[in-house]
Amino acid sequence: MEGEQLAFFLLLPLSLLLAVWKGGAPERYGALVIVAMAVIQRIAIVFVPSHFVSVDPAALVTDFVGLAGFGTLAVQARRIWPIWAASLQLLSVSAHFARWADIGVPPFVYALMRGSPTFLALAALLVGTILHIVRLKRHGADPSWQNWSRGSASSGPYQAGSSNRW
Repeated sequence: MEGEQLAFFLLLPLSLLLAVWKGGAPERYGALVIVAMAVIQRIAIVFVPSHFVSVDPAALVTDFVGLAGFGTLAVQARRIWPIWAASLQLLSVSAHFARWADIGVPPFVYALMRGSPTFLALAALLVGTILHIVRLKRHGADPSWQNWSRGSASSGPYQAGSSNRW
């Protein structure tokens, strides 16, 4: 097993277990997005083997699921890590378009472009969960979701203009 794969398979259970065990609702939903991506990828590989010479449809669908899931979290959650994860998934989706446009991207580079951002999104989930735990210890609470009904005036330790928001 290569070093990158080993790192991914060590980071995967650590990130998911910590997010489910100690994370807030956004972290648990983020773990669900990662699990959904993994399940879709595993099922799709049965029908369409993974390859790097042309656009991999299974990976494309998986990356769109990740982009939609993390994108939704980025808009709804009071966290910064879903913005990172959604941005990284956008890079993964962009890799498929680069392969589709056939701009001379070597297969190895395509593999890195489509896989590395998901690994980093998993790391963002881990960092986000750790920061959530720190905020809980520091403030006793960590609001999970944006409260759009009250506008910009909110109560609690994360008021507009507060340096403790993230």
